[in-house]
Amino acid sequence: MGQVSAAIQVTDRSMQITDPVLHRPLVELETATNVTAFWSALRSFVQTAFPQNHSATLFLDAKEKVPGALTLHSQASQRPADWWRARAKLTPTHAFLNEHPGIKLYNLDDMMPSEPVRRKKSDFYSQVLRPEGFDKLVGLTTWEKGERKSILVLRRAFSQKAFSRGEMNLLLDLHPIFDRTLHRIEKQEEERVCRSTLQQFINLLPQGVLLVNAKRELVFANAEVFDACALWNLGPDAARQMNSRAVFTIPPAFLDAYDGLLNEHYAQALAPGVGASTPRRRLVHPEQPALQADLSLVTMDDPLLTRPYLFAQLINRSVFSAPAADPGQRQFAVLSRLTPREREVAILVRDGLGNEEIAAALHKSLGTIKNQLQSIFLKLDIKSRAKLISMLR
Repeated sequence: MGQVSAAIQVTDRSMQITDPVLHRPLVELETATNVTAFWSALRSFVQTAFPQNHSATLFLDAKEKVPGALTLHSQASQRPADWWRARAKLTPTHAFLNEHPGIKLYNLDDMMPSEPVRRKKSDFYSQVLRPEGFDKLVGLTTWEKGERKSILVLRRAFSQKAFSRGEMNLLLDLHPIFDRTLHRIEKQEEERVCRSTLQQFINLLPQGVLLVNAKRELVFANAEVFDACALWNLGPDAARQMNSRAVFTIPPAFLDAYDGLLNEHYAQALAPGVGASTPRRRLVHPEQPALQADLSLVTMDDPLLTRPYLFAQLINRSVFSAPAADPGQRQFAVLSRLTPREREVAILVRDGLGNEEIAAALHKSLGTIKNQLQSIFLKLDIKSRAKLISMLR
């Protein structure tokens, strides 16, 4: 009798990146215009390609400088910052990735003891894995210039099967799409940030203004800012003897305030049901109280991907209080603090027009005029129309 051949059994039925069922989520992924659309498409891909999963998380700040801040979860998470800091100390992920720079894919078995008894005795198992209900994990990591940028983490529960070799290969096939799309979205957001602030710079000139990116690098500064920063950093006597451009340094107080603004920004972005607002800081020089700075963040549609830039307006109030020999110079010093639209309102106030007359002359609503007048008072640190009129005569 002839020998009966054994039946071939296929144990790994994982999808391929070319599987037609994955076409739609992949197209949506590659055409995403912001992080919200990207995360939606990514979740659709995961649900289709990995039907068994406990949860998924996208870490957009993989170095965890602000633990838990830049994360998107498939399950609602309202964990406080303290919880994320504690978890960041327990997880073996950071140490593993530090030892394996550039690695694209890793799993939990790479980072934890293989013996079940030792694994269960670890703090990460007892305080994270068991309470959260998963014991299987894979991470897809992107890098830039030797630093990890983002991680997609997929988890499976105790009762679910382990990730197969075919599923790991599918994640590796996803990696270039994942990396390329995130990089594109980030670059587009950065470009929109720069374009959107250009008009602000034009409106505010010749007031000292500067823009600093998330790497604490100067993106833009007008001529006035160099002198103002020299005055801030060195004091009036030393600043007069220096080439302000040659000694230019962003004041450390600005960067300290920037860190505080970022913390507020991330807290607002992650707080459920909280309306977005732009955090601001007013700094007063400790030894030169007339020297002040208004600091704010420049953000766009994706507050969790593109790091907000620091926008600073430097003010030397001694210019406004000092007597000017020429009334034209005094008016110029005042009006330069305002936007073009605010200047129109201020000049009509100087000419004696009331709010309703100004609204009619400028074809604006009365509410708009009142808001602009309030902004003028705030910028000039005054409380009355009479004071504004005296400053413009």
